[in-house]
Amino acid sequence: MEKNSPNGLVDLERRFVKFNGGVGKEQLEWLDKTLQDATKSNQKVVVCCHIPLDPGASLEESLLWNYDEVMDVIHQYDCVKVCLAGHDHKGGHSIDSCGVHHRVFEAALECPPGTDAFGYIDVYEDRLSLIGTDRMASSEMVFNH
Repeated sequence: MEKNSPNGLVDLERRFVKFNGGVGKEQLEWLDKTLQDATKSNQKVVVCCHIPLDPGASLEESLLWNYDEVMDVIHQYDCVKVCLAGHDHKGGHSIDSCGVHHRVFEAALECPPGTDAFGYIDVYEDRLSLIGTDRMASSEMVFNH
């Protein structure tokens, strides 16, 4: 079933709204080079982007305009383990088809008076562990070595 929006956009088209944005050619080239270098150095990578990169972790209207192009670059490399984002204030968590975790943080902005949403991340060799407080859900993001 298609989800409609007031501007006539449906489903994944809903991301093309003014409060989102995209990544330009130079940024994509920088990301590709950075991930090449990380792979050569046998590093594990966490990508941080304000706007979410996976439809499974976010509402369609909160996605990066060209999230698919960014994920095409990311999926070329096994070094990327987690993508962290904000922007979709309700939060979310998904694991994409290549095993990359996508965690969108709940926003304190949406908290009723007397509540909050924050946390911290413990980093391990094989996982990130988000310990959430109050309205931020805790998440265990386990990945392959």
